[in-house]
Amino acid sequence: MRLFLLICITLLFASCHPAVERHPEPAFYFWKQSWTGNPVELQYLRQLPAQKLYIKMFDVTPDAVSGKPIPVAVFNQQVPLPAEQPVVPVVFIMNEVWAQLKDSLAMADFTGKTTRLLESLTKTLPGKSISEIQIDCDWTQTSSSPYFNYLTKLKEQPFFKGKTISATIRMHQVKYRTSSGTPPVDKGLLMCYNMGDLRKAGDHNSILDLETMKAYIGSDRISNYPLPLDIALPLFNWTVLFEQGQYKGILRNIGETELSNHELFIPQGKQLFVVKNDTLINGYLLRKGSELRREITNVKLLKSAANLLAEQKQDYSPTIIFYHLDAATLKNYPLHELQEIYRLFN
Repeated sequence: MRLFLLICITLLFASCHPAVERHPEPAFYFWKQSWTGNPVELQYLRQLPAQKLYIKMFDVTPDAVSGKPIPVAVFNQQVPLPAEQPVVPVVFIMNEVWAQLKDSLAMADFTGKTTRLLESLTKTLPGKSISEIQIDCDWTQTSSSPYFNYLTKLKEQPFFKGKTISATIRMHQVKYRTSSGTPPVDKGLLMCYNMGDLRKAGDHNSILDLETMKAYIGSDRISNYPLPLDIALPLFNWTVLFEQGQYKGILRNIGETELSNHELFIPQGKQLFVVKNDTLINGYLLRKGSELRREITNVKLLKSAANLLAEQKQDYSPTIIFYHLDAATLKNYPLHELQEIYRLFN
């Protein structure tokens, strides 16, 4: 009898805590250097409809000669962005940069320079004001101290006053949060792609794999993460080349059409293809016996990943960002399917 009462009381208290009601917002990344006003990209932007457009404004990389950090691939608009489109500027910083910024003077100089460049570029963006800035860096345990110091220094810059600062979070940084640390920002963006070992030969998908994702996020690592987390999902595919088991690179313009040619390639497993004879195709010289792995993120896989991620709820309505807005790949992702995917996070 006492056990029965205890169960009833437990169920009663559980019913008093309603499920978290969330209202996810859809968004796109734009990772190309130039905005050209492509009609397909404009259609997806407007009809999703994207509440935000995250645009990479520039990369920061060590100079080949001096090793000092320099900006490259600075964003430009060949035609104006849509008026009133909310934009989130993104700065991508290579992890190697932090080795050059160990003293306070170098850090202060770097912080000032990146802020001034960012401020000048945002003056050309649409919308009334910029409310969020995102910093993208795959930091390590070794580089976390200077990187986190940089994020703290950004908050002291007048340009960042009143703005939300977000930072990208990789899957491994969620699983190993204690050793990785948590960036001192307002919120994070969980990158739900590029989670496997790209350079490892074999029949697997390094972009998105459900079992790999489960191992990283566990049952509560997202819901218990100390920052609110937005979610980024991949809208891209690629082909990876291996010669004698060694990684040789990504082949951007060899896809299903080329690989289905059985005069050139022998299927091996789900995603592997072996080159039959030395051949030149789409500008690539492929050697006999080389392996090509086709890695795909289709709609079915994206929905499965979204359902898995949506199980772990924070008391927060996330932005669901699709990476990225590119007419060449959007043809593989019907608009109504993307709408269904982001609504899975309700």
